[in-house]
Amino acid sequence: MWLSRVLRFTPFDGVDFLDIIDFVVLGVGGFLIGVMRAGFGGGIGVVAVPVLALAVPAKSALGLVLPLSLATDVISARYYWGHWVGDHVKALMPGMVLGILIGAGILDIVPEVWFRRMLGALACIFAVLQALRDRVLVNVKPPGPWMRFGVGVTLGVVSTLVSAGGVILMLYLLPQGLVGRTFVGTAWIFGIALNLLKLTPYIFLGLINFQSLVMDVWMLPVLFLGAAVGLFLNRRLSPVWFNRSVLVLVLGIGLKLMLS
Repeated sequence: MWLSRVLRFTPFDGVDFLDIIDFVVLGVGGFLIGVMRAGFGGGIGVVAVPVLALAVPAKSALGLVLPLSLATDVISARYYWGHWVGDHVKALMPGMVLGILIGAGILDIVPEVWFRRMLGALACIFAVLQALRDRVLVNVKPPGPWMRFGVGVTLGVVSTLVSAGGVILMLYLLPQGLVGRTFVGTAWIFGIALNLLKLTPYIFLGLINFQSLVMDVWMLPVLFLGAAVGLFLNRRLSPVWFNRSVLVLVLGIGLKLMLS
């Protein structure tokens, strides 16, 4: 099995065609994490987790994404440091903590086969939401205190289950009037808060362990490359067009996971 070769640090010793496909899938997932987290502040789970679930168990994909996302946060810290509105994080924090606890409880009881199908279904739903985001936002107004708590809970649950909190976060942040680096920087600091809060339940559930960290190390080079590409695209490419460019990929992978 390809995983055993990874753990022996000899990934190219007797690798067959399927092993190569798995490593390519992991590489693509790592690259997309770097691009989306460093360049566009979120949306990682919508793409990267379903991609990685093609090569590893769906729950294990969550454990792979979290350390890589934190690594990307470090890479992009200099570019976004100080370019955020901290009041938004404080407003959603209580709900986020509760949502992460709820999401961890669901992860603990849902069987892998059903979680895989749920991941595929949510990937399709969130991909469609990304495509319709501008139309939805026409009627969205900045939420009040109780609504912010609900948004925080939803953000925590979704981020914990599928690392796709970026979709919910965008629907919250866009009506706030943030623009440019401040908008992406605020999304970036939200991601750090969510990732740090998820570390303990993920470790407790066994999603982050020695095996997952070894695979993360193998993915770091493409992660760094993706982060560099993401920062480059942030200055030159509209996030709207980038999201549209990956929509078909997400829908295709989501349908495959639902039917597998």
